[in-house]
Amino acid sequence: MEVVRCSRCGAFYTNGGYVCPKCSDRDNFELATFKSFVEENGVNVNSLNQVSISTGISEKNLNRFLGYEGLEGYKKLFK
Repeated sequence: MEVVRCSRCGAFYTNGGYVCPKCSDRDNFELATFKSFVEENGVNVNSLNQVSISTGISEKNLNRFLGYEGLEGYKKLFK
C-alpha cells in the first residue's frame, strides 16, 4: 500500500487517484468545468490565465489537469 500526498490539500491518503477522497468531488467538478470551457471556446483560448479568470479555477490546478491521462490534446492549446 503506497501513501501519497494530495496535490490539492496536501493530506496523505492510500487509495488511487490524483487527489484524496475528500478533494475528489471538487477536483472532478473543476475538471469538468475546464473541459467544457475549452470545448466551448476552442481556439479562442490561448492562456491558462484566461481560463483561470473565466472559470475561477486556479492556474495551479489547471496545470495539474493538463498532466492527467487523457488530456494530452488540451496541452497543445496552451504551448
